[in-house]
Amino acid sequence: MSGVKCYRSPFTPPEVWGGRTAEEVKEFSVDYSLLSSEVFSAGRGPERNFDYELRNVLDVCNNNTEKRQEADVNHRLWNLQPNRKAYGTSLSLYDRNPVTGKVSGDPIADSYAYIARRNNSLMVIADGVNWGDKSMIAARCAVCASINYLNDAVFANFHAIYSTKDALLLMRKAFDVAHESILQHNGGLTTLNITMVLPIHSSTQYAVCSVNVGDSLTYVFSKRYGMNELSVASHDINKERNMKDVGGAIGPVDGSQPYLTNLTFSVTTCEPGDIVFQTTDGISDNFDPVVTKLAVPGRRDSTLQSVEEKAEMLPHERHMFAMKGMERVIHEYELVTEHDISAQELCKALSNHVTSLTQPKRLVIENPVYYRRQFKKKERKKIEETIRNAMRPLPGKLDHATVLAYEVGVYRDENSPNRSLDDISSAQDSCCVSHRSSVSSTIETSPSLVFESDV
Repeated sequence: MSGVKCYRSPFTPPEVWGGRTAEEVKEFSVDYSLLSSEVFSAGRGPERNFDYELRNVLDVCNNNTEKRQEADVNHRLWNLQPNRKAYGTSLSLYDRNPVTGKVSGDPIADSYAYIARRNNSLMVIADGVNWGDKSMIAARCAVCASINYLNDAVFANFHAIYSTKDALLLMRKAFDVAHESILQHNGGLTTLNITMVLPIHSSTQYAVCSVNVGDSLTYVFSKRYGMNELSVASHDINKERNMKDVGGAIGPVDGSQPYLTNLTFSVTTCEPGDIVFQTTDGISDNFDPVVTKLAVPGRRDSTLQSVEEKAEMLPHERHMFAMKGMERVIHEYELVTEHDISAQELCKALSNHVTSLTQPKRLVIENPVYYRRQFKKKERKKIEETIRNAMRPLPGKLDHATVLAYEVGVYRDENSPNRSLDDISSAQDSCCVSHRSSVSSTIETSPSLVFESDV
C-alpha cells in the first residue's frame, strides 16, 4: 500500500484515513500545550481479574513504602466511580451449566482499559485468541503494558505529541511493549486496538487516532452524521470474511514473532459530543445480518434465488447494515429515554442487545434435560447433534463481548454537555501537560495498571 487511502462512508461526511504505516495517513497538528492531564475517569476490566492482580501487588508492596504509596494511588484511580462519559464493560455470552454453574469459555479472554482526561483520552481493548488462561493472560498483558507505556510516556515523561503522526508512532511502540510483556508472562495470542482522542490545533474538532491488529474495531458515533468505522482499513469490506480468522495478533504466533498482517494505522476527525467506542468481535459480529439470520451471503455472479427466502447481501452491504444496526439500537434507546445517549448508556445498550439476541441459543444449551444424568457416548453424540440442529437457525454468535466508549470534548461534569476547546479560558490552562514541572506532580493523574507478575 502506498500513499494516503481515504475511506468515506456514503452516509457520514467525516473522512477516515487508513494505511499500513503512520506515514500513509493524513496528518493533523495536535495542540499539545492544551493537552490536559486531569483525569476524570479511569477504568479497566473484566473487574474480577484485575482486582485479583491488584490485591497481589498491594500485598507484595507492604514492606516498600514508595511502592505501596504508588499502588494505593493506582488503586484509588482505577476504582473511580463509573462516569457517564467514559465507560467500559465486558461480559460472556456463553452458556452456563445448570448443574455445576460453570460458564463455558471462562475465564473471559477479553480485556480493556481507559484513561479519560479533561480534553483527551487513551483507550485500549484486546481479545485473547481462543479460550483458556493463556488467552486471558495475553489480553491482560497487552492492555496493561500498552496503556502503562503510553500514559507514562505522555503524562509522566512528557513525550511531546505535536501531530497525529507522533501519536500513531508512539502507539506503534506500545504494540512492541505489549508483545514483549506477553512473551515475559508466557501468554498466548491476542488482538489489540489502541485509540487516542486528541485536540486538533486551532480547531474545535478532535482527532481520533487508532492502531489495531486483529478484529477488535473502533467506531465513531456522531450525533450529526451517524455511525462510522475508524478501523475499516484493517479488513476488506468487499471480501467475504472468515469470522474464525482474526486477521492478525500479537504474542508468539511464529516462534516469538507476532502476526501483524492487518496492522493498521487510522485517523479521522470528530466533534465535541461525538462518542468514540471500541468493540471486540463478540459485539461487532452480532450485528452482521448473516449472523443475526436476517440475510445470507451473496455473490456478485449469483442469479439463484435464496432457498431460505432471505435477502442476499454482499460483504460491503453486510458491513453497512451492521453499522446501521448499531445506530438503530442507539436511536431506539434515545427514543425510550428521551435524551442523547451517553458513553455509559451506549455500552449498556449494545451489550444488552447482543445478550438478548443470543439468549435463545443459551436456552437450548442450558436445557436441564441434557444434564439430568450421565449419558453414554452414543447418547451424548445424539444430544450434541440435537443441540446443533436446534441452534442452527437461531440468531447470534456466542462469544466474549466487550465495549468501551468515551464522549469527545472538554469535560465539565458528567451531566453537562462537553465543550469545545474554544470555550476554555487561558486561566484554566494550568492543568495542561506543558505546565507540569515534575513527575511527582502527575502521579495522582497518571494511574498505571499493574499485572500480578510485574512486581
